[in-house]
Amino acid sequence: MFFNLNNIKFVHIYIIQSFLFACSGEALTERLRSKAFHALLRQEIAYFDNPKNNTGALCTRLATEASAVQGATGIRIGVTLQNLASLGTGIILGFVFSWQLTLLILAFVPFMVAGGFLQSRLMTGFASKDKETFEDAGKV
Repeated sequence: MFFNLNNIKFVHIYIIQSFLFACSGEALTERLRSKAFHALLRQEIAYFDNPKNNTGALCTRLATEASAVQGATGIRIGVTLQNLASLGTGIILGFVFSWQLTLLILAFVPFMVAGGFLQSRLMTGFASKDKETFEDAGKV
């Protein structure tokens, strides 16, 4: 039988976890936007004379930079913590049942970490190009 009540319980836990991390990410984003806006209002007039700091560019920065922080927090932190807990539990269980196989598997963990960092690095490079394009598009 494919229907199992234990699987339904885990689905509810994942939904609640994702919802709570998303709420915390949204609260952080709102707070960062508010603080960035107040910091912009406290700038001297010469700051706004710079062509890079025109109205469109500033609005685009307020919209995109805080959202980028939300992309780095919120649900992503939840998934990272969950993966680290799963890795730790798997290592402990692996050493209990077969320490030789666990050591072999641990030899490949640095390759997986390097792949994750490479992916993150590539995505950051594309994000910086997108940021420049959005700022140019937002100029009035």
